[in-house]
Amino acid sequence: MPSLLRWVRHSGRLAMSLVVAFGALGPASAIDLADQRNRTVSFDRLPERLVIIPIPAPSTFMTVDGSDRKIVGMNDYAARAMREGIFGKLFPGFTRIQTSVTTGGDASNFAPNVEAILALRPDAILQWANSNEIIGPLDRTGIPVVGMRVGSFENYVDYVKLMGTIAGRDGRAGELLRKQEETRQSLASRFADLPSSQRPRVLYFNRAAGMLRVSGQGTAQDLAIQLAGGQNALDGAASISTVTIEQILVWNPQIVLLGNFDPTMPSDLYRDPRWQGVEAVRTHRVYRVPLGGYRWDPPSHESALGWIWLAGLLHPERAPENIRASVRDWFGFLYKYSPTDEEIDKILFLRENAASVGYDSYRAR
Repeated sequence: MPSLLRWVRHSGRLAMSLVVAFGALGPASAIDLADQRNRTVSFDRLPERLVIIPIPAPSTFMTVDGSDRKIVGMNDYAARAMREGIFGKLFPGFTRIQTSVTTGGDASNFAPNVEAILALRPDAILQWANSNEIIGPLDRTGIPVVGMRVGSFENYVDYVKLMGTIAGRDGRAGELLRKQEETRQSLASRFADLPSSQRPRVLYFNRAAGMLRVSGQGTAQDLAIQLAGGQNALDGAASISTVTIEQILVWNPQIVLLGNFDPTMPSDLYRDPRWQGVEAVRTHRVYRVPLGGYRWDPPSHESALGWIWLAGLLHPERAPENIRASVRDWFGFLYKYSPTDEEIDKILFLRENAASVGYDSYRAR
């Protein structure tokens, strides 16, 4: 057998014949993985046609895989972030990906459009596993379904490892996670001795138009606030909560972060009479969270940039990183791309955040 393998190794034509005869990838490429609901998902070869419904996942998978060719279907809300940000320039092929895989385009709607998904002939489907109502119908199709967990950054770390295995790029996924962990540990160490009296009260909004939805303890946004040397203004509340303006006035955050899930900008709060009793509004410390290859507020492959960005706003004296240099460094690692100053301005929402305190330091020098 060893002599046969040596022979195959030195004969490209015979090797190709054996691939055709015994299957494109062969038994050695078969994979079994445990998804995030502890179910074993088996493939006899690496999947080539994927439908990915969770909204942070398509851009992260493309980044790990280095290509947009394997995804045939994704949530339209993920495609919106790609169109609005720079991701479409980095992976222009994303425009061919079908987006009719859910029954609606709202970010909170992950109910699968089973008929449309079956029409795409996927080898595998990635879906949130937090609710059987949205993953159960996919299990019944007979197509392998990889369940993912939403919410914490730890859940994100686990599903990046799954993506590395599915893409056949475990090393690349591990490299990404190691680089993020280095940033996480650096920031945690930097602010470890910072007393609570010096940690500004920060409130993060998933939604600020129509409804007010904020992220409490244990969420990825709460982690970002803690890593950046702040404290969550949501006293004791866990997960994501819908709140009233009266509650916000009681919490009276010193800093407000506006996420990328609705169009609200700092100027909207600065001129709204209802918000004038909030310290962050009175002192002009409301900031729109940046949008790069993906939104920086939920956990993604660009999360470390969000942590660095926020640390520079909360504690510029303890945050020596230049956010623009960090963007270029991370984009070089993630995408092999160096953004221009104009592109970085857009990523950082420089114009929209211009009236907010401290943002002038994020301009190109």
